[in-house]
Amino acid sequence: MKPLGVLLRRTPAVAWFTAAHLAVFTIVGLVRGQTFLWIYLPALAASIAVVVWIDDRFGPIPTVLLWLLSIWAAMHLAGGVAPDPSGKREILYNWWLIDGYLKWDHVVHGFGIGAATAVLAFAARNADRPLAWGFVLAQGVGLVNETAENIFAAFVEGSNVGDAVNTAWDLFWHLAGALIAVIWMSQRGIPGTAELEVA
Repeated sequence: MKPLGVLLRRTPAVAWFTAAHLAVFTIVGLVRGQTFLWIYLPALAASIAVVVWIDDRFGPIPTVLLWLLSIWAAMHLAGGVAPDPSGKREILYNWWLIDGYLKWDHVVHGFGIGAATAVLAFAARNADRPLAWGFVLAQGVGLVNETAENIFAAFVEGSNVGDAVNTAWDLFWHLAGALIAVIWMSQRGIPGTAELEVA
């Protein structure tokens, strides 16, 4: 528990924000009877454990990257438990931001895997090709997410996970988000490092 305490003391604002959105969306999920909440909470706990491990082993992770991860967690939780503001769908994940072209789901997957790419590139900053490692490892994160969602959907009716087409779009946005992150870091550098070794 010591590494977690170190991380919390170093970034209290991120910790409070994470605790706040976790509490809010847990309440929203319970009130709305969203069963998907019960996969999000363990998954979030496991994700926090991985972040703590990376911070302890390869860190300290820059605060800006921790903010991105916390915002991604909030977007993910909101997507699975909050209602679609248009009233057309049960959950926010199915909300079309640009009708027929861009959903909340797409934005969350692209943003999240982009953030994961940056964190993993930071963790691999001393490797020969940190951006390549960040890109590839982030795709693994995306695949774990999709696998967990589809296993859950196979056993829980009305899980709102979507079909194979939805999964394919999720994987596309994983690639897009990671690619945008890599391009950005190839121009600006890996956050938290003085120099960039371009993949």
